[in-house]
Amino acid sequence: MHTETYSGINSFLKGACKLLLSEGVKRVTRGKICYELPEPFLFKLTEPKARIVTIPERKWNRTLPYAESLWIASGRNDLLYICHYLERMRDFSDDGMFMRGGYGPRFRDYNGSNDDYHISTINERKPNSVDQLRYIVKCFSNDIETRRAVISLGDPMKDDFDQSWNLKDSKDIPCTRELHFIKQSTNNKLDLIVKMRSNDLIWGASAVNIFNYTFMQEYVSAILGLEIGNYYHLADNMHYYEDFKDMIKVIANISEVNDEVMNFHKSFTSLEEFDVLVSKLGHEENLMRKDMSSYKYVQMGDEFFQHWYDTLYKYNFQKNNR
Repeated sequence: MHTETYSGINSFLKGACKLLLSEGVKRVTRGKICYELPEPFLFKLTEPKARIVTIPERKWNRTLPYAESLWIASGRNDLLYICHYLERMRDFSDDGMFMRGGYGPRFRDYNGSNDDYHISTINERKPNSVDQLRYIVKCFSNDIETRRAVISLGDPMKDDFDQSWNLKDSKDIPCTRELHFIKQSTNNKLDLIVKMRSNDLIWGASAVNIFNYTFMQEYVSAILGLEIGNYYHLADNMHYYEDFKDMIKVIANISEVNDEVMNFHKSFTSLEEFDVLVSKLGHEENLMRKDMSSYKYVQMGDEFFQHWYDTLYKYNFQKNNR
């Protein structure tokens, strides 16, 4: 197993590029050539709040991880929302309307049935479903030293077989399988351990995965009244596709990168307060997306959410004025 420690996302990106160039082996999968590490890759980030990619050669979409974080926190998996920020997401949908493997419902409305999720509204809860974020909060409320605060994103009833019990034929089988929140034994810091079956360095890990999960680690820490600790990421298969080989080489050879920590005050202290702000942000985003020309800027009343809002506002303002 490959194991590494980095400060933040930029040092990870540079280090992972170097590692894949030196250790990567070729595999042809689904008709495409990729290069992958021959063993699982476990890395640790000591500064999870250093999640903004600032390496110009990466050509990072700064808005997408904020948009996807809202998509997840809202419990949604509709394309109408997310394709506004990245149209090519539609290429990975089975029906052109929803991402069947989208994480939002799996976090906030997990039901374990054979039917795929189709959720397009904010925090829509159905009977006989589980809000796994609420489960995490309840675990820690019951025992701050708990080792049971685990979220499962794989769903065998949906992902393994279709309704005729044939092997599931889908473009979108979730890559993330598990998140484990655990307080460090010697202090009041919350660690997060993420397990992925497969991880594309460019389109997955550095694009949205690390951002989304460290972002979640930060707001869950605030809800629990804990400090943010270390972030651990285990990819069974870390890879990149041949189309990005030149980019990988350029990033690997950058002489120095900086990991900038971003700090924002948070006023919310419970999941209920967090969800009120998520609903407000989701409502405002919907208004921006539908008619930015008449939209009026608002204050969120929370520094963390204001930064989240401002990122979406800036994108929609620029998109409207192109």
